[in-house]
Amino acid sequence: MKSNKTTMYSKFNLIIVTVLVLALFNFTACSDDNSTGSDYNGETPESQATINGQVEDDFAKSSSTAKTKDIQGTVVTAATISSGGSVEMMEDTETEVESSGEFTLEFDAGTAEDVVVVAENEGEELKGFISAGVENGSSYTIKPLDVESSAETDVFAQVKSEGNADIVHKSDIEPIVTSGNAAEIYGDGSATVDVAAAVSNSAEARAEFFSEFSENAESEIDTYFESMTDAQFSLESTLNSSSSIDEEEAALEAYLETKVNAYSEADLNEKQTAEFLHAQGNVIVNSMSSVSSDVKSGARHSTSTMIAIATDNAVQASAEASGMSDATISAIADAGVSLRSDVQSSGGSENSIEAAFETYHDEVQGAMESDFSVEGTAVVTIDTEINAAGGVKAGFNSTLSGLVDVSSLTDLYINFDNDVDAIVDANSALIGDIDAEVLSDIMVLINLSS
Repeated sequence: MKSNKTTMYSKFNLIIVTVLVLALFNFTACSDDNSTGSDYNGETPESQATINGQVEDDFAKSSSTAKTKDIQGTVVTAATISSGGSVEMMEDTETEVESSGEFTLEFDAGTAEDVVVVAENEGEELKGFISAGVENGSSYTIKPLDVESSAETDVFAQVKSEGNADIVHKSDIEPIVTSGNAAEIYGDGSATVDVAAAVSNSAEARAEFFSEFSENAESEIDTYFESMTDAQFSLESTLNSSSSIDEEEAALEAYLETKVNAYSEADLNEKQTAEFLHAQGNVIVNSMSSVSSDVKSGARHSTSTMIAIATDNAVQASAEASGMSDATISAIADAGVSLRSDVQSSGGSENSIEAAFETYHDEVQGAMESDFSVEGTAVVTIDTEINAAGGVKAGFNSTLSGLVDVSSLTDLYINFDNDVDAIVDANSALIGDIDAEVLSDIMVLINLSS
């Protein structure tokens, strides 16, 4: 009996030892092939990127199909835009929105170049895209997903399909696609193509101006893009948290002013910035051959607002450098305030915007005529010659009308500058104490849009 017990215990112990050895072998094998949760391909897995946002409840592809849906059950997914312009969903990134419409989306940013967020509800979609490269370990807030953000995404996808994504920034699309015209763009292929062409042409105009006027064009455009990426993220965060239309409008106005200033900070001076924005605004509208008047008005409103800001900045800077009296400079500043307000309240009406710039022209010219350092009759003579039938301004406007090809754009503005310089120089003996170059700059600026 004792011998049998010893044999039984020996067998039992052998089984235990065998189990322990096998367990140790399996543990070692798992560790060697990097398949544990704490390791991925031999490296600690990097944290994912996070996008925060909210979905509006007005799912619609056009104004004729606009309707309100129950936000419950809306699924949000991360996606990317292919080189052909198609939106492609990223696997295993889906999440449902909360009852408020808010969502938090996590995904591996290393698998996507251009990141899109897609919200789907009962077969209809709303979209939005991030304005710059997204990195893992970072958190981003996207503007509310609605018809406007969806139209913007479609326009960018079209831009990318045409191979122009490298020169276009989201801030190029933001002022053109507005809450007032988005419903006519989203879902309308022809309108999307037209707006994408306008965006691409305006970006080419920017490249032309920086190439002509900046010592290091590529670097300065990169500086501009960096500034506008920060401004875009700030705007989208504000729009995501705003509680009123007034807050949204104030944020957009501040954004447009930041956009104007970003050009000056990127090595274009105030006058060059005003001329560039004037050129860009005209190229944008001229590029829209088949869109509705509402789409054009929305684009004209935003671009004219920026032209007004830039013109005011440039004229004030020239006036302050001219040695004009404080009273004259103050009157010019007041004219700028009125110009900005009148353009902002125009709703994009072409006639109203032209009237606002005409009034500004007259007020600035009137202020200069009254200044002790300027001979008023000479100012009137110079302006009359600029605006004469068949004169330099008429030729400038005629060439600019309908211009889409930006290859000759900078030459057009340089020639206009030179023509006005020649008129001022011809009257230099009569203009008084004001510097002829400064007076020429002001006369160019107040005649660009009037």
